[in-house]
Amino acid sequence: MLLSENLENITICKDCGLVLNKPKVDYKHQFHCPRCNAIVYRFGQDYQVVLLFAITSIILFFPAIFLPLLSLEILELKQTTTLVETLLIFFSNGYTAISILITFIGVITPFCMLILILSILIPLKLGKDARFVSKPLKFYEHLLEWQMAEVYMISIIVSIIKLQKMATLSIGLGFYFFLGFLIMMFLTMSLFNPYDVWNDDELQK
Repeated sequence: MLLSENLENITICKDCGLVLNKPKVDYKHQFHCPRCNAIVYRFGQDYQVVLLFAITSIILFFPAIFLPLLSLEILELKQTTTLVETLLIFFSNGYTAISILITFIGVITPFCMLILILSILIPLKLGKDARFVSKPLKFYEHLLEWQMAEVYMISIIVSIIKLQKMATLSIGLGFYFFLGFLIMMFLTMSLFNPYDVWNDDELQK
């Protein structure tokens, strides 16, 4: 019994493995490992709220990539482009590396991160132990370094500003869905705290 109580009062640094006493957490401070300075704990948001935002992000994702982003009209020629078509145009014109990079950063990585959040939180909601989701949790943290979908949105906005001087430009529904997707994803990732999963096996109810 005493051993069980002692185990409940300790945590382990996920980076260097140092055994630490669980900090007295609050909503204003984050706690670092004294050996490697990795974050040991910081508060996140209730898992149910994060799930709601993640599911909303995924719903917005599909119309964002398949609905028209822009319609460009020069003289009597009119061209409508979706996000997927834009990537295919880069690829077909020989910009293979750029096409692959943009696809990975702007499409694959954000979608995978949302799926990973669901694969982490849904099992926890169903009562699974935190160890059950340790692999997707580590994979999620690796992908954090590649999450730059907002850079793609900035490039679209810059393109709109430049193209307006050359032709008649109309913003399509896909642009608004993509903007909504980025906002919802930003909120999802801001509210989701992997450290809650790592430090606490008990899911917030």
